[in-house]
Amino acid sequence: MSFTPCIPPNKAPEELQDQIVQVMRLDAELHGKIPRPLRVPMTNLLRVVNSYYSNKIEGNSAVPADILRAEQAADVPLEVKASKDFLEIKRHIEAQRRLNDDPINAVEVCTRNTISRLHREFYVGVPVEMLDIPINEQGDVVRMVPGVFREYDVKVGQHVPPTVEQMHTHLGHFERVYRLDRIHGLSRFLVAAAAHHRLMWIHPFMDGNGRTGRLFTDQYLKAAGFSGYGLWSMSRGFARNTALYYDMLNAADRPRKSGQDGRGILSDSGLMRWSRYFAETALEQVQYFCMQLDPERLSERIDVYFEMRSRGALSDGKGNALPELRIEARDVYKTLLYLGDQPRAVLQARLGVGERTTRGLLSQMAKEGLVTLDGRKPVSLNLSRHSIEFLFPYLW
Repeated sequence: MSFTPCIPPNKAPEELQDQIVQVMRLDAELHGKIPRPLRVPMTNLLRVVNSYYSNKIEGNSAVPADILRAEQAADVPLEVKASKDFLEIKRHIEAQRRLNDDPINAVEVCTRNTISRLHREFYVGVPVEMLDIPINEQGDVVRMVPGVFREYDVKVGQHVPPTVEQMHTHLGHFERVYRLDRIHGLSRFLVAAAAHHRLMWIHPFMDGNGRTGRLFTDQYLKAAGFSGYGLWSMSRGFARNTALYYDMLNAADRPRKSGQDGRGILSDSGLMRWSRYFAETALEQVQYFCMQLDPERLSERIDVYFEMRSRGALSDGKGNALPELRIEARDVYKTLLYLGDQPRAVLQARLGVGERTTRGLLSQMAKEGLVTLDGRKPVSLNLSRHSIEFLFPYLW
C-alpha cells in the first residue's frame, strides 16, 4: 500500500477550489502585467528572496541586507562572506540560476533523476566536512554524497521516514502518480501541494531534504503551467510562520485513522489540512506580489523614492544617509521601466540636459545598482539593494 496522490478535485471543498482558481488567475495576471524590462531584475530578486526564506526555515540567520550587498557590491566584509550561513544562501541562489539556465523537462520533474539533481545542485561547492552526517545517538557519521539517496534508516524528530527499501518503492510511486502529462486543470495545483508533502515525508536523503523539497516545488509549479511563478515564492509564505508550516506537514504525516480516512497509508484528513494550508499560502503570496507590481502603485512608490533621494532624505539599511540623486534619475528609471533598454543619447535627449550631466547621473545610478551600464550597449533597468525595501515594502 502507498500514499494517496492528492485530494481529488471532486472531493475538494468549494472554498478550496475557489482559492485555487484565484491563484491561477492572479498568477496569469502577474505574468502578463509585469513590465518586460522588470522581469529579469525581479526574477533575480526572487531568487534571493526564495533562498533567504527557504534557508531561514532551516535556522539560517543571514541578514537580507548582507545578501543583497553581496549580490551587487564588492565591499562585503570578509566575516560575512566567509560565514557558513552566507555561503549556504549563496550556493542556494547559484543552484536556482543553474536550474533556470538548464531547465528541467516538465514531464521529468518528478523523476528520481530530477530529485537527485535538485539535491546535487544545492550541495555544489559544499566543503566535504559539511557532508558528514550523524546517523545515531552514539555519534557515528556517514559522508553523504550529494544526489545519492540515503542508504540508512533514519529518524527526524518525531518523524520516522520509510525504510530504505520502502523509500525506493515510494519514489517509484511518486514518479508515476505526479507525471504532469497525465494531470490537468485544478488537479495540477492539488498534486503540487501533495507532492511537496509526500517528498518531505519520504525523506530520500540523509540531509538537505527540506531545501530540496522546496526547490522541487518551485520547479513543479513552473512545470505545471504557473507562468508567473518565479515572481512569487512559496518559501516566503512557509517561512512567515515556520511552526505552522511544520505543524501542517506533521498533520499530513499521520497514518490513516480508519476506513473513512482514505485508502492510502497516510491520513486523507491530514492531507486535506495540508492542501488547504498550501492553497492559502500560495494565494497570500501571489496577492502580495500582484499588489507590489500593480503599475499605478509601483509608479507612485518610484516617484516618492526618487523625490526623497533628490532631497537626501533616505538612508540605507544601517541608517547611513544615501547620497543625493538628481530628480532626473526618476525619469531615466521610468523610461527604462516602460520603454525598455535605451541608448544613452536617447536618455540625454529625453532629459534635456548636457552629455556631462547625463554621464554623471548614469554613472551614479549604475554604481548604486539602479541601472546597468555595459560598454556601448543600451542602458538597462536594475533593482538596487537600497531601493528594494522602499519599492517592495514588507518583502523581508
